[in-house]
Amino acid sequence: MHSYRWYPPFLAGPGYRGWVSIYPFLSPSWIEQARAIHDEYKDRVDQPAESLRMNVTVTGAPFTDDLVLGHIDTTNGSVVPDDGHIDGPDVSVTLPYGLARQLLVEPLPENVMIAFMTGEIEVQGDITLMMSLQDLEASPEQQALAEEVVARLMAITE
Repeated sequence: MHSYRWYPPFLAGPGYRGWVSIYPFLSPSWIEQARAIHDEYKDRVDQPAESLRMNVTVTGAPFTDDLVLGHIDTTNGSVVPDDGHIDGPDVSVTLPYGLARQLLVEPLPENVMIAFMTGEIEVQGDITLMMSLQDLEASPEQQALAEEVVARLMAITE
């Protein structure tokens, strides 16, 4: 069965139709839709100031028995997560599915710190480099764009 959610007009982007399909977080269909959303904004966001290559491993995804592998590589000018691991990362993190969903779709900086302190996030490599991304301050315009992207991701997430 395919699920849909009402998509409020204030979140409308290209292709707005009123209703959007929703997908399990990090499923192949969700990744495809999230990538399309990020592509709509790529020319409107600032280039990352820090260089970071990070692999992410997500455990316990409800739609697969396998691990979900992803990465963030700011050396290509983007902070958009993508699927698969990259060779030679600066840092690698492993975290449970529910926490990954919370951090990527409903980002609250205090949740990241709590997850580190309670051991829910396992880190290998240069943790200080990863934490430096959290310290970057966005302009009001960039913050507004980030909030818009997060709202659109939440709209497609089951």
